[in-house]
Amino acid sequence: MRRRKQANPNITANGGASSSDTRRSKSESKFASKGLPSIPLIIGTWCTCFAILYFSIIRKSNNNEEADISNLSSLRPKPSNADASTPKLPTDTNLNSPTTHRPLHLVFSTDCSTYMHWQSYLFFFTAMRVNQPGIITRIASGCTEEQLVQEKEWHESHIQNVMSDRFRIHFTPDYSGEKDYKFFNKPFGFRHFLEHGEFMVDSNGEFDRPDDIVILCDPDFLLLRPITDDFSNENETLIHDTRKILLDHRSKGKRIVEHGNPFAQTWDGLGTTWLTYNIEEIAGEDSPARHGDESDTTLFYMVGPPYIGTGRDMLNIAVKWTEFAPAVLKENPLHHAEMYAYHMAAAHLELQHTLIDSLQISSAGLTGEGWQFFDNIPPKEICTFAANPDHSKYPLPSVIHYCYWQYAVDKYFFSKRKVPHDVFTCDAPLLVEPPDDVGSGAYQYLITEGKNPVKQLITAEKEKRNGFILCAITKAINEAMLYFKDHHCEGGGNREKTYDLWAARSFF
Repeated sequence: MRRRKQANPNITANGGASSSDTRRSKSESKFASKGLPSIPLIIGTWCTCFAILYFSIIRKSNNNEEADISNLSSLRPKPSNADASTPKLPTDTNLNSPTTHRPLHLVFSTDCSTYMHWQSYLFFFTAMRVNQPGIITRIASGCTEEQLVQEKEWHESHIQNVMSDRFRIHFTPDYSGEKDYKFFNKPFGFRHFLEHGEFMVDSNGEFDRPDDIVILCDPDFLLLRPITDDFSNENETLIHDTRKILLDHRSKGKRIVEHGNPFAQTWDGLGTTWLTYNIEEIAGEDSPARHGDESDTTLFYMVGPPYIGTGRDMLNIAVKWTEFAPAVLKENPLHHAEMYAYHMAAAHLELQHTLIDSLQISSAGLTGEGWQFFDNIPPKEICTFAANPDHSKYPLPSVIHYCYWQYAVDKYFFSKRKVPHDVFTCDAPLLVEPPDDVGSGAYQYLITEGKNPVKQLITAEKEKRNGFILCAITKAINEAMLYFKDHHCEGGGNREKTYDLWAARSFF
């Protein structure tokens, strides 16, 4: 890896769609490595051409044009603060795994929209609430100059200096690409963080955290308990029986993230579609991914976030993930393309994952998630427990992944698309909360949309599961709003619970 000077994500872009520093790193001459004769005319011509290309890239960035995904390596910026000293560690010392004592880095990828702004605040708030260990970083991609300044100042004054100085923000260029595929920001932004992040590189800009644990999340995670590198507690860990047998045989029952053994959430719904792609063209004719089959893919690679691995493994995955993602998008121009590219990258590197069912819940009807835990919670307690989740009382999944379009019981409703983007302000009213008996069996229906809404029956199981998500998310948002108002609003701000998401729900 070529040497880089140290990064500092808090000193950022000079403008344009590429946040972070728009100054592009000067690539080393390919001609020199091939022993080209040192002829002044040729060298002069080369330098002139390079200068023209260099400044055209700068102009492109400053004109808010998107980066060319097909040649991202040449556009990767140098760290923003080349002269910075080693960054000062946070004064909050909750940096390590409580059992393995290895440093943790939990990161999530966003753009710079107001939609991601409120989700990021909620993510940090719930991380604070569950006492999530490690340095927690929002990766913010594609900010304009104005957005970058605003986000940096807002993050420092409302999150880092109030909740914890372990909570950081890292800015990257816009990687959404010429096809406007916003999900490219995830693999490319993640790689940028690993290669330039404030606590990921040494004083020479070299990656310096191979043995740390890196956890990649999505912004629409509501943390219910900490995510770590240790899954030894069987009371809080669900693994499919077949995978459990393989895990016990392979690692002698040891359920801890190590080099060569990343962990991730099971994603049954993704299937093995990527096996039908032109893997030879994407990954090379010698790629081990070409030799995979449905059985291996189902057992080891059918994964989604959170992804958990050592720094070394996650950097290796990130490099191949970014290499494969554009070609995978051509094969499958859908929003899951980046996830299939991750699967292919892991298979290419032969990094078999341990799939955990209990890292998340996301939808009441899905298998391979942590819903089994809820069978032991009395229905009458489901909403009150969701409002104050305590995994010492009942086992819980690590997160609610509120990625689906709606969660509804009776006239109580949640969709992240309907949450006002200014929810964390002094004037914003709190959300209308569902009653405490939601999930108890008293609301086995939902109200359909349209001019003539009717009650549609649902099962007791679905009411219980949707009821938990509704109560947990609604009350967590309100708790986060009150925290914001207590710390930033003179007189306490608007504390009325009057904003009805159900009334604003019709948008399909």
